[in-house]
Amino acid sequence: MQALERSVTSNDWITLVFVTSLLLVTVAKLAYESRFVDFAELLINEKYLLKAGKDIQFENPFNLILFTVQFLSISLFLYIAFIQFDVDSDVTSFLLYLRIALAYVVFVSLKFFIERMLGVLFKGEQQLNAYQLFKLSYRSYFALILIPVNAIFVYVVHPNMLIIQIVVGIFLIFNIISLFNTYRRYEKLIYNNLFYFILYLCALEIAPYFILYKVFSFI
Repeated sequence: MQALERSVTSNDWITLVFVTSLLLVTVAKLAYESRFVDFAELLINEKYLLKAGKDIQFENPFNLILFTVQFLSISLFLYIAFIQFDVDSDVTSFLLYLRIALAYVVFVSLKFFIERMLGVLFKGEQQLNAYQLFKLSYRSYFALILIPVNAIFVYVVHPNMLIIQIVVGIFLIFNIISLFNTYRRYEKLIYNNLFYFILYLCALEIAPYFILYKVFSFI
């Protein structure tokens, strides 16, 4: 009788990602309880955005914690999607996750700094900073929702293509909500600078995701 090698995929590193994310959320809740409560109600009122908009500090520890949870959670979902798409990879699962996380951080950071530069260039730094903070808040909120969703995908039910597409669709809805709320807030400013707004929308809100779609379609 010939012995067959049994291939076992370890989820230890995924468990570590979940634990780290939950610890960061706990720290944010304990250290900034009032702010976290307002953040948790982001979808039903704008109290958090109104308070954050008065004192825009991206370097605030609360914002940094949320962004860390965001890239951990969203990168894990992207990793799960990669596995579902049966993308061939010559690296271990953990290294693949690290590459996805690094690509996500680089993409978001590069887009962030380009927007900041444009804000300084066109003398609209205050408004653009508020816009960026609003987008960061909605995406971080979505990332919190993704934590239990990812846990279900990893430990309970493996998602099919339809479920992946539904989650992606919800993410797009979150983006649309953040854009709509921000544009409504700066409606007069946008109307007075409609050409630059359309240029910005095409160059920094549509083109980057279209490029990503093309890149992944060739993988």
